[in-house]
Amino acid sequence: MSDLAVPIEYDNWATEKLAQFCAALSPEQRALTTPGTMGTIEATLIHLVGAKERYAAALQGTAPPDDAVRETTTKDLGQVVARAKKLSEWFAGFAKGDLDLDRVIERRGADGTTQRMPMGILIAQFLHHGNEHRAQLGSIFGANGIEPPHYSAFHWGHELGKIS
Repeated sequence: MSDLAVPIEYDNWATEKLAQFCAALSPEQRALTTPGTMGTIEATLIHLVGAKERYAAALQGTAPPDDAVRETTTKDLGQVVARAKKLSEWFAGFAKGDLDLDRVIERRGADGTTQRMPMGILIAQFLHHGNEHRAQLGSIFGANGIEPPHYSAFHWGHELGKIS
């Protein structure tokens, strides 16, 4: 099992928890935003899960699947929740393997160019990205009086019974 299993499992738990929470909000609530965030609750969640899918594809050396969660086409939050769960399963298995963090990964950057980087850098970005957008969702919830679920790593540790 890699040393990254714990942070990846936390990312899986937190993303799934927020995906389920966001999907249960009303359409009006999912359309809320606040300054300093990337967009609405719905757009941020779709981006978060879609990007996680693109990180998984890069780590596998493949293209995202044809039915991937995409910011431009995905409208069904049920699909987003299901994909978050499927990605969690894949990342959990991935994290249990022996990871060569120096192995060079290729991925298409936002500007369309091919980027080459060590696997460890891509994983660090993946974990940062999840935290960044979960924090943005928390800002939107707070600014609009929505009480979110607890999704900190400490809360996760309490749920696992590993913090007393």
